[in-house]
Amino acid sequence: MPDITKLLWPRSVAIIGASSDTTGLRGRIVQIMCGHPFAGAIYPVSRSETVVQGLKAYRSVVELPEPVDLAVLIIPARFVPQELERCGAAGIRAATILSSGFAEEPGGEGAALQEQVRTIANRYDMAVSGPNGEGFANTAAALCPTFSPVMEAEATPLVPSVARGQTAVISQSGGMGFALFDHGRPRNMSFRYVVTTGNEACLETFDLVDYMLDEGRTDVFLLLLEEVKTVSTFHRVAAKALAAGKPLIVAKLGQSEAGRRAVLSHTAACAGAPADHRALFERYGIVEAHDPTEMIEIASAWMAFGSRLPAGKRVGICTSSGGGGAWAADACVAAGLHVPILDAQTRALIDLDLPSYGTSQNPVDVTAQGVHQRGYAEFARRLTNSPTVDSVVLIITGRSPRLLIRDREPLQRLARETEKPVLIWSYTQPAPECIDLFNEAGYPLFTNVHHCAHGLRAMADYRAARERLGSNQKTMKGLSDGLVS
Repeated sequence: MPDITKLLWPRSVAIIGASSDTTGLRGRIVQIMCGHPFAGAIYPVSRSETVVQGLKAYRSVVELPEPVDLAVLIIPARFVPQELERCGAAGIRAATILSSGFAEEPGGEGAALQEQVRTIANRYDMAVSGPNGEGFANTAAALCPTFSPVMEAEATPLVPSVARGQTAVISQSGGMGFALFDHGRPRNMSFRYVVTTGNEACLETFDLVDYMLDEGRTDVFLLLLEEVKTVSTFHRVAAKALAAGKPLIVAKLGQSEAGRRAVLSHTAACAGAPADHRALFERYGIVEAHDPTEMIEIASAWMAFGSRLPAGKRVGICTSSGGGGAWAADACVAAGLHVPILDAQTRALIDLDLPSYGTSQNPVDVTAQGVHQRGYAEFARRLTNSPTVDSVVLIITGRSPRLLIRDREPLQRLARETEKPVLIWSYTQPAPECIDLFNEAGYPLFTNVHHCAHGLRAMADYRAARERLGSNQKTMKGLSDGLVS
């Protein structure tokens, strides 16, 4: 395996095909990279310009004043192999290829070019992502070799002011990979990496996951897959992630005939049979998601309560809206969860502060009056103490922060002290102040009730998968000890 550190943590970067025209992709890459405080040197390589956006340009990588770690290639596909060869000979050991026109092209010419890329990368032991990718972002290094508008300097800051854990995105789709960053940052989610892999001629998704697991700084992985290229690598790395307690949240594209056609033309991927992938995912506790928002919301649940996963599938629902409670109950049951009637002692405690038209059976409808009198946190606390539930869904309206601000300290205290996960679903569009409040307190905020239910089911299944893994490891150790004795 080549040195992926040279790719993701380069000390210097050459942009091959750089341009001063910021209306085109070649110019936007330079503009975006220079818009962030990357500490290393950036060298434009251009055959037609001597200065690119204020930086001295060089006609070839062989003319650079120092060896560089990373080459960013955005030139016509037919020139990529010879340029990659030149990079290898110059001692450059990593490249990200943004050019298209390889195996995804009909006919054999593009596939032949891609095979040349693979051969050259192997010859020089180069860490190469792409081709047909959209680059990557390393937020810790403020390094963004991409033309994605999501990473423009005037867009959302690369890192939040307050963060609980770090996420990595690895996506075969460039646009959708950076879209996950775009969905997550307004929720104050912290992304360590966004890496788009395109056709995966050399480095594959699970090679990058393996590297990041060894690095030990990523807590949750969001993977957008079109194809699992090397199944043996998948098995090894998925088992490693499960053992480390680092969840893989996966969206697998190509689930339909039309989708399989799309991924074949997109990255030349062979999507495979959905049932086969699902069986692989279940074996390693991999969470399968179905849209970008679901991926982000489930990841936020792990960031908040990954160390306090539910011990089972019994859910307590606390709501100020009777209709919202019924909707959440249906969603939980549809997800394979249980919504049991609460034990008598818990119901008696809740009933102390319920109006006559509320109910403590589960869902617990505390009504708007109950919330105004006691706040959300107190009712949720009583519910978390019930021996009949393993997790809690707290249903709120986040439209106005008034009640929540009054309840801020009790909510923060509950988040710190509860041993059971508490997931928040807002049935109205949450105000930015409410998003900030829940992020500060340490709660995941869902805007889709089915995502909330699916997230709880996934967390319970993941804990069970890890417990099975631990049990198997103990059994194997016992057998080994018996043989030794």
